[in-house]
Amino acid sequence: MYTELIEKLKTRGVIFANGLTTEEVKNIESVYNVKFSEELRKFYMCELPVSEGFYDWRDLSKNNIEKIKSVLATPALDFERDINDIEWSDSWGEEPDEMEERNMIIMRRIEDASILIPLYKHRYISTQFDKGNPVFSIYDTDIIYYGENLIEYFHVEFKFKNHSAIDYAKIKGVNFWSDII
Repeated sequence: MYTELIEKLKTRGVIFANGLTTEEVKNIESVYNVKFSEELRKFYMCELPVSEGFYDWRDLSKNNIEKIKSVLATPALDFERDINDIEWSDSWGEEPDEMEERNMIIMRRIEDASILIPLYKHRYISTQFDKGNPVFSIYDTDIIYYGENLIEYFHVEFKFKNHSAIDYAKIKGVNFWSDII
């Protein structure tokens, strides 16, 4: 399924290592306390991108684990840090008048937010669905969609498709993260 995509990415200079094994995926998910979506797991088991900017999930050295754990935590920490600047989403109901109550509600939403897995630099994929998870570009509290799903994301990131060609109607809503776009 991902063979054609991987071959296209190789034409853009993306370097791949052998895919992860089932045992490696289980170990990685345990180490980082995450669960890869079905689509991400299958992609990483086909071949693992290891070029600069990608995350080397196979490297379980102490420094790499700390690096990836930090990147996993970054979106939530950035939004917690700048909580006063988060625009209230209509989907959360009526905005409280008191800033403290407002921020408590937002903190609960951040805590309940879907886990985001870093893919490449500051691009993250949701884990909310087994298939069809959107990809976000998140830098501090600046967040935009960067792909309707994993395959379309790579087409945008590596210039096989223009960002303006993203079909927003096909994007599945993701807890918290889609609310603040």
